[in-house]
Amino acid sequence: MKHKKIIWIVIIVTLLVIASGAFYYYNNAYLPGLETAEEQELQTTNVRQGNIVISATGAGTVIPTDEIQLSFPSGGVLSELLVEVGSQVQAGDVLARLDDTTAQQALANAELQLLQATLQTDAGATQTGASYGDIAVEQARLNLDKAQSDLDDLLNWQPDEDEIAQAEANLAAAQANFNAARGQEASASYNIQVSEINLEQAQRELANAQENYENAWSEGREWEVGYSEPICDPGEREPCTGQTWAERIERDRESAESALVRAQDNVAIAQANHNATLSGTSNSNSTGAQSNILSAELALAAAQSGPNDDEIEAARTAVRQAELSLQQAQLGQESDALSLAQSQLNLEAAQAALEDTVLTAPIAGTVLAVNGSVGENVSGDLIALADLEQSLVEVFLDETDLDKIGLDYEVDVIFDALPEETFTGHVIQIDPQLSNVNNVSAVRAVVQLDADSFAKPQTLPIGLNASVDVIGGRSQNALLVPVEALRELSPGEFAVFVMEDGQPNLRFVEVGLMDFTFAEILSGLEVGEEVTTGIVETQ
Repeated sequence: MKHKKIIWIVIIVTLLVIASGAFYYYNNAYLPGLETAEEQELQTTNVRQGNIVISATGAGTVIPTDEIQLSFPSGGVLSELLVEVGSQVQAGDVLARLDDTTAQQALANAELQLLQATLQTDAGATQTGASYGDIAVEQARLNLDKAQSDLDDLLNWQPDEDEIAQAEANLAAAQANFNAARGQEASASYNIQVSEINLEQAQRELANAQENYENAWSEGREWEVGYSEPICDPGEREPCTGQTWAERIERDRESAESALVRAQDNVAIAQANHNATLSGTSNSNSTGAQSNILSAELALAAAQSGPNDDEIEAARTAVRQAELSLQQAQLGQESDALSLAQSQLNLEAAQAALEDTVLTAPIAGTVLAVNGSVGENVSGDLIALADLEQSLVEVFLDETDLDKIGLDYEVDVIFDALPEETFTGHVIQIDPQLSNVNNVSAVRAVVQLDADSFAKPQTLPIGLNASVDVIGGRSQNALLVPVEALRELSPGEFAVFVMEDGQPNLRFVEVGLMDFTFAEILSGLEVGEEVTTGIVETQ
């Protein structure tokens, strides 16, 4: 209730202010002007009905809805060109291709590298069910377990009576083998001495036989060959009986030659026997047996005393080396995983590079330009593609007309090439920043032409010039009065003087659209009423 009272109070106060303003205007502005006007003749006009349009005029140019420049990501030799200027294409259509020989080879190499990296890391990709990396890690782990077990055995060593007994038995056996070997060597030494004696004896007999042979064949006995008289024994008188000198020398020579041959054969036999005795005799048996004794003694000492510090330190070193080998194998697995990831990236890059040799249309549209021919090495923009299904007009207005344009404002367009036809549309974009056109600040806007305002919007060529009227307001069959008839009492509050019985009477009116000539009266007047315009004559 209290709220309603406040509203009524505000309304009453507002009316009083307006009335006061009207009274002030009537007494201080209108009456003095009327007195002057009476001297110059007061002008009047009738309220009439008509159309009023508020607009701003600018220059426009047809632009495509969407225009893009297409190019290959990297240069290359153009192997195929499937479109020409004016071609209509759909989104996804292939427009051109580059020579892809290098890209195909790169893809094949990338696939091979990926396969190799997979074998290193993926057990499921191998016929054995194990990857190279898994095998390396498992082998390193086994080696570490073995080295750790050996070290533990040394650190936890305890005397083993069975082992000591076995070592003692082995030492006794080694000693017995050594003694037997020495006995064999002593017997062999005797045999050698005997064979040497036999050889020397045979050599002496050979020397005697050689001497007898030489004596039998000496020149001093050649006379006996031709002497056939019998040989007489000492004290025997002639004639003697028995063999002759020639017979004896012949028998002596045969006997000496036979003895020489036997002596030579005996030397050869004695030499062969001596060589055989030497070859069958060797100190290696006793040397090896002595080495076995030393080994058995060391084994017995080890069984009795356990590992020494050097052996334990060597075992620790082996464990550390095995740990490092395992870590190295595990790092190898991580490196192989990185190599696999890199190979996958390389494969994706190779696939993308191959795909980049094919140029496709991202949108449906019309080819505006082609900048290349088959066989040329092309780079940069190759094909210009635009969507011409729904033509747009780029409009520039003077910055003083900024208040006369807004989104969805109606537009009338007359093209220079089609002066007899008016196209309609509406504003779909206004740039938030002024443009500089020939050193003049201008408002840039984009107008979308109505599809039903002409038969074939796609026939309008890009760059076609036009004159554009942006309709800020339009009213049909409106009540109109000259702007000179309006009296502004306060901002946005107007009144007119209506002639009644020959006298001007102030009347409040509601004003709509207004241009430089007429104002639209929304309420307060009727068609035909007479209003004053001061001393200005209107039509």
